[in-house]
Amino acid sequence: GEDLTWYQTASTEEREQFRAWTLSLLHERQIVVNFEKANGELHSMTCTLNEALGRPPQEIAVESIMENSKRQPNPNVCVVWDCTAKAWRSFRWDRVKGVEFNIG
Repeated sequence: GEDLTWYQTASTEEREQFRAWTLSLLHERQIVVNFEKANGELHSMTCTLNEALGRPPQEIAVESIMENSKRQPNPNVCVVWDCTAKAWRSFRWDRVKGVEFNIG
């Protein structure tokens, strides 16, 4: 039996709250998102959506994320700036195992 993440067992409302909370953190600071990659490997990514912390402007992001204009943004995926790789990366909400951040 595969271990379900909290997100997979959460209600729609809980999922929306979790996404909103995580995105608000990403917009104000660097956080560490622990998630399972598609190959089953666990990965910890230090990431942000705060331009003051090194993320390029959104226009560049959108261009690099959408390889072609037909591709719709996927609501199950969160695109973030990986502060270590200095590149755009993404994770699936339903694969998140934990979120870490420092206060202050």
